Amino acid sequence: MKQFIEKHQLVLFFTFSAILGYAPWLITGEPTWFIYGMPIAGITITFITKGMPGIKEQFKSAVNIKASILECLKIVFLLVSINTLTLIVSYFLFNDIPSFAMLRTEPLLVPLFLLAVLLGGPIVEEVFGLRGYALPVLLKTKSPLTSSIVVGTFFGAWHLVEFFRPGSTQYAIGLGYYPLFIIAEIASSILMTYFYIKNKNNLFLAGVFFHWMMNIFAVLFQTDVTFSGIENAPKMNTHYFVIYSVILSLTSIYVVVNKKMYLPVAQT
Repeated sequence: MKQFIEKHQLVLFFTFSAILGYAPWLITGEPTWFIYGMPIAGITITFITKGMPGIKEQFKSAVNIKASILECLKIVFLLVSINTLTLIVSYFLFNDIPSFAMLRTEPLLVPLFLLAVLLGGPIVEEVFGLRGYALPVLLKTKSPLTSSIVVGTFFGAWHLVEFFRPGSTQYAIGLGYYPLFIIAEIASSILMTYFYIKNKNNLFLAGVFFHWMMNIFAVLFQTDVTFSGIENAPKMNTHYFVIYSVILSLTSIYVVVNKKMYLPVAQT
């Protein structure tokens, strides 16, 4: 049994993450999910294949906040730059003016927003999940580019239910933009993989922190969401989403070519 699970661990991880995650939607018919399905699948398979040492190794990597401050600043600068350029291009092309709703109307609640976002996807989907479990396994046999495409595709597909749940930021984007959303997640996964490899597999930096900052800046720069109204995201300016996705994708392509991420890790 253990050998079978080790051989097919990635397929099992993605399959059980999807089954557990989407069980509420399948059972009730209501567009809701069990986001903890992903870490449960990762923890279970990690325990079966590596035992408690594997569990401890994951946690150690996830809480390794001693990551280089410079690398953290690089991530912040990159994401702020992409979002700022999105707003600039949108202004010149469509005369769109961002509202910066939360920063303007609820600045004192921003710290609570930061905490709320951290406790969601950045921790739940990364630790024993996308970068915590799936990416390291993929990198053993696949190139960083291929690994990023697999992780990013699943990550995008994982959010399908949110495009049907009124109030979510994905619902605010619109189902018609779902394919572009997946492309954007692949692009972000490429950038996260780059920082992951560059920083010696630091899960906190390239997984938790990057994911956290990515979500934070996208909401603050591109949406009218406020913390008091976070459960009901207003319709998003699709110009922002499209332009952001294009800039993010072009950035990831540059990194792939410049850092030769199409080669196995040992050759990069």
